[in-house]
Amino acid sequence: MAVTQETLETSELINWTIFQELLMMDEDEEGFALSLVQTFVEQAKGIFKEMSELLESNEKSTEQLQKLSSLGHYLKGSAAALGLHKIQYECERIQNYGKENNFDNYEKAVVAKNLNDWYRCCDDAYDCALEYYKQSKDLMSEYFKDPL
Repeated sequence: MAVTQETLETSELINWTIFQELLMMDEDEEGFALSLVQTFVEQAKGIFKEMSELLESNEKSTEQLQKLSSLGHYLKGSAAALGLHKIQYECERIQNYGKENNFDNYEKAVVAKNLNDWYRCCDDAYDCALEYYKQSKDLMSEYFKDPL
């Protein structure tokens, strides 16, 4: 299936208004939008790897949870800049759960009582963010005709 502008506009993964602004920058500098997407993909790979290591570690601590929060915050901003709002939201969840903050009344966060509960909340958000990342990456790879 060919990914067109219309595909991106109707995608639930991408905020078209934001992404379109990036595409318009290509008029001034050809390949600019693709280079931003490539940079995001590389950043996200590293951040997801680091998050995975923290989530799988046997050493669970408040400091590790706060590190997850910081990584979520960082990736949230990068995703937002590209209009990848599904990734952005899941990273916001990681950011908040890493601070032991139930900001969205997620059922597991509502009943979270200890560090392991908050780790489980972060893990759920991580799984969603990673899946949205893969879907978004595939979509943009097809759109740009570039193996991101």
